[in-house]
Parts: sequence; C-alpha cells; structure tokens
Amino acid sequence: MKNAGIDRKNIFLETKLWPSFYEQDDAVDKTLERLQTDYIDLLLIHQPAGNYIAGYKQMEKAYKEGKVRAIGLSNFNEEQICEILNICEVKPSVLQIEVHPYYQEKELKKFLSHEDIKIQAWYPLGHGDNALLNEPLFKSLAEKNGKSTAQIILRWHIQEGNIIIPGSKNSDHIKDNFDIFDFSLTDEEMAKISLLDKGVRYYTSTPEMLKKYVEMIPPVDEQK
Repeated sequence: MKNAGIDRKNIFLETKLWPSFYEQDDAVDKTLERLQTDYIDLLLIHQPAGNYIAGYKQMEKAYKEGKVRAIGLSNFNEEQICEILNICEVKPSVLQIEVHPYYQEKELKKFLSHEDIKIQAWYPLGHGDNALLNEPLFKSLAEKNGKSTAQIILRWHIQEGNIIIPGSKNSDHIKDNFDIFDFSLTDEEMAKISLLDKGVRYYTSTPEMLKKYVEMIPPVDEQK
C-alpha cells in the first residue's frame, strides 16, 4: 500500500481477526500495528470458533473508537449469525462465505437480504475447479460474449449482487477479473445458471478444525 503511492482513503483494506486472538484485548491494536495503518475498512471474525462472541465485542469496540469502519463475519451459518444479531450493538455488514454456481446459498441469501447483510463470495470460481470452469453453459456464454468462462462466472456473481474476491497473483488474470463490466447476462441466462446449483462446496469445517484454529497462532503473513 505504501509503495503504491495511492492515498489511503482510496484503498479499501479488509482483514480478519483470527480465533486465537478473540480474547486478547489488544488484538485489534496489534493488527493495526502490524498493518501500519490507523484504521481498517472492514474487519471480519475469521471463523465461528472459540469465544467468537468476545471477538465480535472487540470489533464493536474498535468500530466505536473509529479504528474499524465496518465489521462482519466469515464462515458463519444462519444459526450462528442469529446468535450475533441477538447480542450485538453494531450489526455485521458483511458475511464472507463460499459461494459459486455449484454452491449458490439461495436460502441463506434470502435471510441475509432481510437482515441487510451483504454476501461476500470467496472461492467465487469454485477453487478453480475444471468441471465448473468447463461447464458447457459457461463455454457457450464465453464464446457468445468474447470472454473467458471465469469472466462469465464473475459476471454472474455481480448480477447476483455478490461481492467477489477472486484470488490471483497473476497480473493478467487480475486485469481479466476486472474486465467484466462491458457485457451483461440475460435473465434467461441467469436462470439457466441458477439450475447449476448442486450444493457442492470445496471447503467444509469440522469441530476438530475449529478447535485447531483456536489453538493455532498463524504466521503474520497468514493473518488476513
């Protein structure tokens, strides 16, 4: 961020609070110190593991102090979101969760819409699954619009109202991921994509995994 030469106000910085830090009173301050910034634009609870209520209370405090501009959740289900809504003073603005054409989370999205919580899709391209990227429907739409199948899927997300975070370290791929605003999918095409929902996800947490998250202190470069 510093090397980019871009004014901080023009950069949106999002990060997460790791489960092993939920009960550390200075966790947000330490995060700001590590990131060398005065505030975070969006801070999420990383996992519904350990004492995530304490973690959420920490984020609320940081929000009231102006250290965080918005707060949210990651990998929470509807029941766990309701738990937060029942105790919170500041509502979560975002839920980050796995969403892609094979796992569309339609019912959860209805609930989130009612609560005015935006959905942020990670694994928006299905973890790069070849089966998803080579779906005949996407290949047909890609040919029609002069785009890649990945761009078709990302355009579907945009029209679905999903915030998307496709990960890439390839500069060409990053540029392609932005190049999705010069075409639109028709209502009929969106309806066809809706039928691809298989309830198939690529990441599933278990109680054992959540317990490990609480005990784990990740390297600094993974605390994001």
